[in-house]
Formats: sequence, structure tokens, C-alpha cells
Amino acid sequence: MNNSAQITAAALITAATTGFAAAGSLELDRAYASELKADAGTRSVLNQGNLSNLEVHVGVRFGYSFNSRDGSALGDSDTTMGFNFSEAEVALEGDVTDNMHARLSFDFGPDNSDSLGGEGTGHLEDAFVDWAVNDDFSLRVGQFIPSYSAEASTSEFHMMNSYRSVTHEFLGTPSWTQGVEASFGGDTWTFAVGFNDGPNTASTAFNSMSEADYGFNARFDFYSDSDHGRFADQTSWRGSENGWRAGAGLMFATYGNTNPAATTTESDNFFWTIDGAYEGDGWAVRAAFYSSNIDPNAGTEHTNYGFELGGSFFFNDQWEGFARWDTLMLDDDTGAGQVVASGEEVQNFVAIGANYYFVPESQAAKFTLELGMALDETADIANTAGDLGTTPIGAPGSSGFLVDSAGENGQFMVSGTMQWLF
Repeated sequence: MNNSAQITAAALITAATTGFAAAGSLELDRAYASELKADAGTRSVLNQGNLSNLEVHVGVRFGYSFNSRDGSALGDSDTTMGFNFSEAEVALEGDVTDNMHARLSFDFGPDNSDSLGGEGTGHLEDAFVDWAVNDDFSLRVGQFIPSYSAEASTSEFHMMNSYRSVTHEFLGTPSWTQGVEASFGGDTWTFAVGFNDGPNTASTAFNSMSEADYGFNARFDFYSDSDHGRFADQTSWRGSENGWRAGAGLMFATYGNTNPAATTTESDNFFWTIDGAYEGDGWAVRAAFYSSNIDPNAGTEHTNYGFELGGSFFFNDQWEGFARWDTLMLDDDTGAGQVVASGEEVQNFVAIGANYYFVPESQAAKFTLELGMALDETADIANTAGDLGTTPIGAPGSSGFLVDSAGENGQFMVSGTMQWLF
């Protein structure tokens, strides 16, 4: 083969090789492009699906409170009064997949996790996803109120009174935590069990000193029938069928055995409750008993108890009267339950009032007028932060009651609360 032929053959081989390489590269590029396009399309479809069912919920509770005490420590200022938001919540909900539903909510009223945060600042409350594994089993992951007491799982917008009871806020509300909770259920029963960071640990880092080493919660409810949803609020509309619910819950949290907590903060805390409700044609009654045992490594072990009893009755389609009595029974160890051992071990509180529903059978717009009375000396309550971390007594306590001066009692409070949901 002469030089000309060799050059021609080499050129043909090179061209062919280059063509094959280019063709292969082009096919590969097309394959990549197709995959990217498909992935982008999938993400676009998912995003459109999420946006199409995304719902925004807004709830506001705004009111005026008048509180009177005898012998306030602040000179002659026995009267405290003014307007305030008790709730200003914005929530987003939507489907993530066919069997996953998510919720994110912020409260711009007082921080419900400790009742000390100022109004107007957004506090993260719910941030979780519910995964329905099958018809009878689901998982909740993220930040939420763990299943413990019936009232703690009832929204502020669905409760009877302007304020929750002192006993519930002291012993019955775990507030928000971070963790995982499994739920099971049937027609007449539900059961939930969770693993978490302990009560009152919203928006904390995993190495926060306020978190428990670990915590557990469990809750069981038994119902008269399959209509569980009727117990999502504390009222029973006129025309409702009779029905009842009975339940129990427990929580355990241990502290101080892992970094960064100090050994002096070691403590095992155990809480339990039993509660129930009966609803009829325009009337309802409910009751709850709470217990907490705090066993610190350095300090006094103490056990506090409490109970509450409440009821309501519709006078017509829009006016509903209600009453509630709650009792807090403090451990008589100095500094653990009472301020002094000779103080008042039993604290009683009474609330009576009425709700006006602007639209019958709807919580969307409601006005609540309530009179609350503290029958005993609240200054004898040593732990105003409550065993579960929520501040029921004090300024601005979540129950609306304040701390009396030593030796004084007879505190009363009048409040009017307007609620609107949209």
C-alpha cells in the first residue's frame, strides 16, 4: 500500500472512530437529558401536587382580663387589667405523598411552651409529618404535643374556657417535644406510644441542657362508638347522640446522665393521668386526675396530684353555659410542693361562664365570658413553673391567675375572649 492509500485509510478509520464516539456520546447525552427531564418533571408534578392541596389556617384569641388580689407586693396595685392575645396562630398543612400529611404552625401570641415569651414574636409549635403506614398504623415524626392527656391534645380553639385550669397547666400538659410517635387504632379504641426528648423541649438542639436524656409517652383511649372526632373539642352541640370516652396516659423522662448535663441535675420524672368525658344532646361533662413524681439526685423527691371536673349546657343553639372546678394537691415537703410546710397543701380554683357562638355548631367565631376564683393562697405554691414546665401561676401565667402576697387569698379574675378562625 502506497503512502496515499495509507493516509486515506487512516483518515477513514479516524473519521469512523470519531463518528462512533460522537454518536455514543450523543446517545449518552440524550439519555442523561431524558433522565434529568423526567426527574424535573417528577419534581414539578410533586410540587404542583403539594401546592394544590396546601391549606393555610389562621386562629386568633384576643381578650380583656381583670384580675384582683389583696395585698399585692407592688404597693397598692391590687388590680391588674388589660388586653392581650392568648393565641395568634398561623398553620400550614398539606399532603407530602399519598400517605404522608404534614403540618407547620407558628404562634405569635405568648409562648405556650413556657408562657413567658412576649407577644408578637413567632414561636414554632407544630412541625411534623404523619405517615399512614396502613389503615390501622401511623407514625408521627418531628415536633408535636405528645399523646398524654386528653386536654393537652385539644386545641386552645376547641376548649371550653378562656383559660386552661391551674391543675392542668401544672400537671397535665407536656407542651411540645421532638420525637417519633406510633399510633394504632380500631373502631372503639386508639393507642399511641412515643420516644422523645421529654416534656417542654420545643425547638431545642440535641445537645441542649434542657432536654431529657430520653423520654417515653403512651396513651390509650376507649370509645363508646367509632365517632372519635366528636371529642376533638370540649362541647357537645344540640342534637348530638350520646357518647363517651375514657382514657389514660403516662410519661417518663430521665435527666442528667448524658453530656452536657451536670450530675447534680440527675432526675427521674414520672407522670400519669386518667380522664374521661360524656357527651349528650347539647350537654357534656368531663373529668381528669393527674399525678407527677419528681425524683432528683440532688434535692427532695416529691409527688403532686390534682383533678378537675367540668361541664357545659346549651341554653339554645348559640348560648352555652359552663363551669369548672380544679384542685391541686401539693406535696408538703418545703420547697418541693409548698413554700412552707405549714402552708396550704390544697389549692382550689373555680371558673364559671358562657360561650356565644356566632354561627351555630361552629367554633369559627366565638365569644367567651368567664369568672375565675382562686379559693386558696396561691403564694403557697412553691413551683410556679409547674412540674411539666408550663407556668400556670404568675405573670403572665397560662391560667390567668397571679401569685398572691403571703397570707392573702381571695383572688378573682374576669375575662372576655373573642375567637375567630379562617
